[in-house]
Amino acid sequence: MTKQANKKGTAALLLVATLILVLLISGIPSARRAKKENCAPVSGVVQAIKNGPPGIMIHLKQDPKIYYISRKTNTGISLKTLEQQLAGKNIQLYTTQDWSPLDPFSTMKQVYRLQIGDTVIFTEF
Repeated sequence: MTKQANKKGTAALLLVATLILVLLISGIPSARRAKKENCAPVSGVVQAIKNGPPGIMIHLKQDPKIYYISRKTNTGISLKTLEQQLAGKNIQLYTTQDWSPLDPFSTMKQVYRLQIGDTVIFTEF
């Protein structure tokens, strides 16, 4: 009886470890996903723009999510410039529709393209 219980415990532990590994690997964002075809547009009016740990953070009115332009991909865009250009304006952001176990409710989304109307302010593709 002890050997059978021991085998079940080992099998359960192996199953849980495999599940955790799969979840962690699926949550790692891939650079190849950052294409316009794989991104979904999000529109809204800019409520606030701030500097934060992931980069320049953009808050939209009536949207609880935090959108950010990564410091790694930021190519010379300054916070002051964005505040002047975007304050109170309707913008369109392009973000990927990926899921991560580190952010299961997708409260933070990286911006891959930012535009006002037809004018592109920032893009990675």
